[in-house]
Amino acid sequence: MGAQVGGAYAAGVPCERLAAQWRSATFARMVKTLLPTIPWGGWSSGNEVARLMRSLVGDVSIEDLPKRFAAVATDLQTGAPHVLASGPLVPAIRASMSVPGLFTPVWVDGHLLIDGGVSDPLPVDVTRELGADVVVAVDVLVHPEEVTLSGIPSLTQNERLLGVVKKLTNDAASGGGGRRFHPNVFSVLFQMSTVFQKRVSELALNLWPPDVLIRPDFSEDPPCYSDVGCGIEAGIRAAEAALPEIAAHLR
Repeated sequence: MGAQVGGAYAAGVPCERLAAQWRSATFARMVKTLLPTIPWGGWSSGNEVARLMRSLVGDVSIEDLPKRFAAVATDLQTGAPHVLASGPLVPAIRASMSVPGLFTPVWVDGHLLIDGGVSDPLPVDVTRELGADVVVAVDVLVHPEEVTLSGIPSLTQNERLLGVVKKLTNDAASGGGGRRFHPNVFSVLFQMSTVFQKRVSELALNLWPPDVLIRPDFSEDPPCYSDVGCGIEAGIRAAEAALPEIAAHLR
């Protein structure tokens, strides 16, 4: 999301248009965006996402943007962050958002690239290298404890013998109670990614703290691919709350 929003903003796309683009997302469009691909290096080729971004920003190069911009990806072969600060904008955005397993990796200038969040989910260091005097970082990573895990209930020996399942309470189904359950593989992989990225982000914040850190609260209505939910409103509220701190740094 950082590369999409940042790239569009740097290209001069009005925030209102970008918001309208995401509000128009539907389940049908999400399915079209995530159509499977062959060879199967990821669930989707990402071509539809690239087409949508090109409709917003056109075929512009990063070095020609009216604002400084860099997208951060991860070199799959070395594991190191790979900064894209020149060249075509859309392929850079596409590379930066190549979530492993969801979108296929992208070859850019001889590097096989995946999601930048794998190696540098909050690239404050890259922003400072671009020449920023004041860095405002936006952390949208979900804390692992905020993820509701669920799955197939684990039956006791007696329940297996009798062939019956006790009624699950909401607390037990969500993993908060005493009843055990077996999450599916996608839940396990998503939670693994959540834990990993949050830990990397916390370590990076200790090494390269931003001047202002914004953390929107998405708990009311979390955004997802097919529904932006309260994501935009939560971001506005968090940014407005940070305005006095930003203004103090600018003075």
